[in-house]
Amino acid sequence: MIQNTTFTEQKISRGQLTSGIIQNCHFLRCRFDQADLSECQFMHCSFYDDQQRTGCSFQGANIKETCFSHCDLTMADFRNTEALGCEMLECKGQGADFRGASFMNRLTSRSFFCSASLTKNNFSYANFQNVVLEKCQLTGNRWSEANILGANFSGSDMSESEFGHIEWSSANFTHCDLTHSDLGDLNLRKVNLDGVKIDSWQQTQLLEKLGIIVVNA
Repeated sequence: MIQNTTFTEQKISRGQLTSGIIQNCHFLRCRFDQADLSECQFMHCSFYDDQQRTGCSFQGANIKETCFSHCDLTMADFRNTEALGCEMLECKGQGADFRGASFMNRLTSRSFFCSASLTKNNFSYANFQNVVLEKCQLTGNRWSEANILGANFSGSDMSESEFGHIEWSSANFTHCDLTHSDLGDLNLRKVNLDGVKIDSWQQTQLLEKLGIIVVNA
């Protein structure tokens, strides 16, 4: 176990932290690029430099089955990571970049499945452009101002989440569980909600935006 340690501008080598437990550590402007972090557990760690407003880079890293719990991942660069089975719980992920991250296991050229548990995180202003997160556990997240252009969340549990100021029509939300969520400015006219699960009170709010008044008999 590694704990209560500060790392500054270090390049974490491939395999250096494999299957390790890292707790209460602070990483300042560190690079985890191409590193094998599979099955590591980061608990109460910070990867953000408050003074320089800079996050750490994980470009191309292996974060399969890696767990980030109660971590500060603000402005972290997760581009092109291998992220199947990755878990993020109650993390700060404002402005994090997930473009090119792969949460999928491709079985054939036409079939695949995804696995990820990203719950109760703040993903405000994060970049999920073209990311595929089908049938994943995505509950309790804040997605305000996130870039979801071309993202595929089909079949995922996104309940108890906050969706303020996002381009609903730019992503695939079909068959998602959106119950107990703040749906922001979702427009029924522009978004494909095939198979989506919502609460009765959400239905009332959405219909009122269309000028339809729902009366309880």
